[in-house]
Amino acid sequence: MTRPSSTIVAAVAALALTSAFGGAYYLHAHDGQEAPAKRKPWPRPTPPPPPSPIYQASPEPAPGADEIAAEAETHNRRIALELERALLTGDMRAREAAFTFLLPELIQVEPRLVVDMIAAQKPGEPRDTLRTELARQWISRDPDAAVGWMQTLGDDERRASAAAAVRVIGAVSPRRALAIADQLGIGFDPYLERVVLGWAEEQPHEVARWLAAQPDGPRRRMFEAQLGRSRRALGQHP
Repeated sequence: MTRPSSTIVAAVAALALTSAFGGAYYLHAHDGQEAPAKRKPWPRPTPPPPPSPIYQASPEPAPGADEIAAEAETHNRRIALELERALLTGDMRAREAAFTFLLPELIQVEPRLVVDMIAAQKPGEPRDTLRTELARQWISRDPDAAVGWMQTLGDDERRASAAAAVRVIGAVSPRRALAIADQLGIGFDPYLERVVLGWAEEQPHEVARWLAAQPDGPRRRMFEAQLGRSRRALGQHP
């Protein structure tokens, strides 16, 4: 066997020595480094300064308890007067603002003021406009109170107010709208047909049960005929 030369032996020994020292250096390279410092918390906000002991007198007197009570008693009546003023001027922008801001407040706190206002108006466009708007808004907030008021009106005004109320409720609750129409004596209003047809498109079985519970008569037969025509136009079986 040929013996390795001294040059090869020396090279192998040097390579082994270098690997040993290199591995030891890699393993202990991070021994002298410190651990990362912990994150410091955010400092607390500075407290506000104490209130100033210096006060300035207001030129306007502060209202007393009696004045506050008197203001509360007259507040609703002043709103009613502003509503009536906007109604009678005929300004469409003023009316819209009054119906948007003043009328809802009165309906919530003292609707009787609006009812009295309508009763005091002479027959004509201002009375009809306010009566219709009251019916539309009141029926959404307090249906029982609104129906009770409409039942006190004459036939023409009751039907006109009821039609406005039913149009508002019909888009949300067809069954409730039809019940209100029954309470207020609306029998053949064309809008009721549209309410029933729209209801039948979404809940046909509910409409069928509702019709079956209605008393036999011209109104029921009218709805049945209208539904039949609508189904035939859509190619549906009766």
